[in-house]
Amino acid sequence: MRLIVTESYEQSAYLSAQMILDVIREKADALVGLATGTTPLSVYRYMTEAVQQKKADFGKVRTINLDEYIGLSGEDPNSYLYFMRKHLLDACQIPSERIMIPNGMADVQEEIYRMNLFADANPIDVQLLSVGVNGHIGFNEPSDVFYDRYHAVKLAQKTRESNSRLFSSVEEVPTEAITMGAGGIMRAKKIVFLATGDEKLDAMKKILEDGEVTPDCQGTILKFHQDCTIFLDQALAEHIRPASYVEVKRAR
Repeated sequence: MRLIVTESYEQSAYLSAQMILDVIREKADALVGLATGTTPLSVYRYMTEAVQQKKADFGKVRTINLDEYIGLSGEDPNSYLYFMRKHLLDACQIPSERIMIPNGMADVQEEIYRMNLFADANPIDVQLLSVGVNGHIGFNEPSDVFYDRYHAVKLAQKTRESNSRLFSSVEEVPTEAITMGAGGIMRAKKIVFLATGDEKLDAMKKILEDGEVTPDCQGTILKFHQDCTIFLDQALAEHIRPASYVEVKRAR
């Protein structure tokens, strides 16, 4: 595990984007794992700018998303498919046949089977991640187990409250989702992780400091990943005392 301390969230996002773009430059048909929420927004902006400026070619890139709300269609502005099309996929001209994301309106068990069939046969080359206030990665909420593959999950109230900033009210936030399990995330060849904000401090301390790996904070499983780089801005990183096995560098 590596920690890169940056001057700002924007620098974290820029460096995260460059790390993903480097993978795509090395492997034109790379399978890129995507995350949603406000934290990755600037990452996608920098990736889109690289494509528009012809500094990167997404002509063969494939994508797979961590999760989707159950009960929302891809045309719903609050769905993650709509989010990804708005912030990355359409601008980079990635066609639907190269986009893998759960269908929130399909039969749940059939959709889980479809996603797992693809994920089992197609290893992720680079996975973008962030973390929820309760330590969830993807929509893997605090639990007594680490799930391996795509599965259905009931969203914690804290998660729904946090995500309500993107809806008109917390009552509109779906109560369930389909998400990639922690095991699937761990099978990604490379993980690029960024976080910002005081509300993420407790989760990041559990991930980066000495302490147990526990499904009660799903992000702690990243301690075991062979190639995980975490970008934190100085304002967040200064409150964390990384474990001795964490390689710490400052961004230039």
